[in-house]
Amino acid sequence: MRHIGYGKLGRSMPLTLEKCKTLGGDVEMVAVVKVLAERHPNCTFHLLGRNSGEDPRDVGLPANVINPAATWGKELRRFLNNSGLKGNLSREEHLRLRDFWDKLTAQTFARMDHHIWWAGQHGTSNSPIPMVDDRSTLTKPQDWCAYYSSYITRGINAWRAADPLKREEIWLNADPRNYLKLRDLKWPLRHPVLTQYNYINQIKHERYGDPTPPDDRWSLTSATAHDGIWTSKVSNVYARLEINGLADGTPFGNLLSYSHKLEGRRRFGLFINEARAYVNEQRTRKTALREYVLPLNPDFIHGTWSDASQRELGVTITSAPWSDYVPLLQSVRYTLTTPSSGSGWATTKPWEAFAVGTVCFFHPLYDTQNNILYAAPEIMRHFLRVKSPEELRYRMAELDQNPGVWRELIEAQRDYFIENIHDPLWLRAVEERIFG
Repeated sequence: MRHIGYGKLGRSMPLTLEKCKTLGGDVEMVAVVKVLAERHPNCTFHLLGRNSGEDPRDVGLPANVINPAATWGKELRRFLNNSGLKGNLSREEHLRLRDFWDKLTAQTFARMDHHIWWAGQHGTSNSPIPMVDDRSTLTKPQDWCAYYSSYITRGINAWRAADPLKREEIWLNADPRNYLKLRDLKWPLRHPVLTQYNYINQIKHERYGDPTPPDDRWSLTSATAHDGIWTSKVSNVYARLEINGLADGTPFGNLLSYSHKLEGRRRFGLFINEARAYVNEQRTRKTALREYVLPLNPDFIHGTWSDASQRELGVTITSAPWSDYVPLLQSVRYTLTTPSSGSGWATTKPWEAFAVGTVCFFHPLYDTQNNILYAAPEIMRHFLRVKSPEELRYRMAELDQNPGVWRELIEAQRDYFIENIHDPLWLRAVEERIFG
């Protein structure tokens, strides 16, 4: 029996579809643990990250998923009530909270055989550690970092301490904003973070007074040492992680249904959240909406947008519940996927359209490494990626005039989705790390 710690750094993990953000990525975390637990019934998966607190069996997770963090949440509330700790913690209060977390959680982290963690929002320090430029002064993390991240990083450090080369946590990252930057982790990673884009970033590691310098065993990380801190390179590799929340038996996967019916469909609609505005203007979703979407008079637009952006664009955009997502997506012949948070990352949206039978066009700045379509059938590679608003309009008109080609295209999309959902890259990578 293997024991595997699981959770998300920096935020609470919802365990039911109803508690996931509308059109957000929250569903992926519970989807992955469900898939892994069903495939490996002889392993016990421990939910160690903050979460919505349900008994896993009550929300459809297998019996080999347990939730220690639900009890930890109650203990935390009791501690806070008795200690008088409130907002804007002082350094001394952060240290008291750190010691509480260590006493409550460190032994559980240390007795795991493996750890799998999602990278969520986090700070460069999540519990007080010496500053980079003034080693005599401790950092003062933001309070949310202490509540949602500090015990996880310290727990991972405690677990790796037994054998930092043999023991290494698995990291998953579905958001370009959440690249690993936390200095709390004592040990570098020798394996890549599994993600939705290929890139390398640097990270610093607080050594907590350990004078041991990096040696050849850390050569894969290019680790260097300076004044009690190591610096290493983190490799992030595309692992088709964006498809994980659509598998059969997962909360959202159960909602997917395929249709090749053309009759009765409207023409064009999409789900699109505003995302970050402080990126290159050509990469913002507001620009994509203005240039690619609105000129085509879409039949619907659903998402979360600021009032200011709606006024600027001259449209009203409302969100839609999960239960309406598939029927609405399936009610149109075409949809469009656009850059996420100003990045060129792959996301779930095309796969959702592939699964249900709606043609999904790709904005030219979406999935800039071509990670989704590089191995797709030729008809998908020919039609789906467009270079301009004019080409999008032309491709739609071409398919309008050739319904047989439209059906051939959505069938190719569906076959490609089935091929990848049954043998996802991320699952192979995780299982190889754990089971060899």
